[in-house]
Amino acid sequence: MKLSGLFKISLVATAMTLAGCGGGDINVTPTTVDNSVDNSVTNPGGDNGGDTLSCATYTLDGATFTGEAEGVNCLYSQAFASNAKEITSSFVIPALDDGGAHVFEGALFIGDDVDTSTGATIDVNGPTLSIEAGATIAFTKPESFIRIARGANIEAIGEVDKPIIFTSIKEVDGDDSTTAQIGDWGGVQVNGRGHSIRCTATAAAQDMCNHSAEGIVSYYGGNDPQDSSGILKHIVIKYAGFGVEGDELNGLTLNAVGSGTTIDYVHVHNGFDDGIELFGGSVNLKHIVVTDTGDDGIDWDEGWKGYGQYILVRSNEYGNHGFETDGAKVDPLSADAQDLVTTVSNPTIANATVVTTGDQGAEGRRTGAGMEMKEWGKAQLANMLFVNSSSVDGAGCFDLYNEKDKSGDAGVHANANNGDIAFVSSIFACGKNFEDVNTPLTGALAGFDINTWFTGGENNQLIGFADFANVLGADGVSTAATITDSQGTAVATTAKDMSEVDSFFTNAGYIGALKEGESSEWADFVAASLQRASN
Repeated sequence: MKLSGLFKISLVATAMTLAGCGGGDINVTPTTVDNSVDNSVTNPGGDNGGDTLSCATYTLDGATFTGEAEGVNCLYSQAFASNAKEITSSFVIPALDDGGAHVFEGALFIGDDVDTSTGATIDVNGPTLSIEAGATIAFTKPESFIRIARGANIEAIGEVDKPIIFTSIKEVDGDDSTTAQIGDWGGVQVNGRGHSIRCTATAAAQDMCNHSAEGIVSYYGGNDPQDSSGILKHIVIKYAGFGVEGDELNGLTLNAVGSGTTIDYVHVHNGFDDGIELFGGSVNLKHIVVTDTGDDGIDWDEGWKGYGQYILVRSNEYGNHGFETDGAKVDPLSADAQDLVTTVSNPTIANATVVTTGDQGAEGRRTGAGMEMKEWGKAQLANMLFVNSSSVDGAGCFDLYNEKDKSGDAGVHANANNGDIAFVSSIFACGKNFEDVNTPLTGALAGFDINTWFTGGENNQLIGFADFANVLGADGVSTAATITDSQGTAVATTAKDMSEVDSFFTNAGYIGALKEGESSEWADFVAASLQRASN
């Protein structure tokens, strides 16, 4: 791909000025490029031999905006899409032949983002961004990302051999002097009208939930747990994530997204922050692969109450926790919590595997732990497999977090003690199975022993770490046909039939995200994801 001067410039000089990075929102001043007069998609020469490319196009306020053809690619200036423009018309991004990509200089914001406290109303029949199977979409700036507003939809439906790819310009520009890397662009953000612990029941009933999303200011929250924001299926998000501590864009951010939304077959690779972060809502996740993120594989907060099944997190170079889970920001038993529209996070997760080395990562604090729970969080966890080769602090299989300077010091311990956090049919194979209790437990929890709690769960096993081959297949992620402990003794395993819990779940018949030798669409997706991650 040979880039036009417009996009070459954007790679070496950011056209946006960041301000207020100390802990508030990222405020961005856009550079406007007028490209709305002549956006012919006919390429009279060049790489595609005079064929006509089907670049995306839409009409807004009587004006038509179309991508510009260049070679096999379609280029979109900030006149087409930017962080200063909310596109309220539906349109399609088609697949392009010959490895062509849709290249965006600016952010792509779909739908009218509104703050209902100002008297504005959410258009529940907002526009739809449709993306064809096999399409590749690339962004040129770290600050640029896709945002789907409340009431708008995204219909991105790929196929196992034709996934929809969201990536960095550096991966598709054909310039050997540049290499795509973590944090090259912003990621995908979906704002829903589901429940968030940030909203009171009173505000939700009056359609006055307006919590600010991370990144450029936009709003999420509402009173519709079944809200639909569309479908993301067979998609790949690479080299995304941008921001400052406490105000980051992730690979995929799901803000109060409802259970009517489909998130299925998603691979996130080399994201700056989390692979997928959920802020409230009740959306379900299925067939998820996260590889080498800068922070956590899956992170949930603000009262997420969805389901998840078949989740693989693998960290070789980067990665903090496979799962980091926050329950709430206020004590759920306090007076401040009594009018909240929802309570602490409480998902049900089945058939997940976290494989990490436990090595210190790129930021000096990443050690590749299995799962950390804090802030009164709850969860039911079945058929989980955590594998970790390290015995250092911070890299344990599981952590009930209780640092003194954090709220809810013993909340997760109390939840574990009364069964609101529970593992069944799960295996920990780590050099250090559990993180130490930093603040001594007192009162009714003084006698709480995490080893006894875990092994007391139905069919749970602590087998210690000998070698990855003890528990994993030749691909390094699938569950071995025969698992052995650190002494080489075969371990009897009994998986939980989660279809008995809810129809969302299937009866996998094994522990972990994928069994060795499995032949299925999911196995093909995992294999393709691992291949992408190795390139």
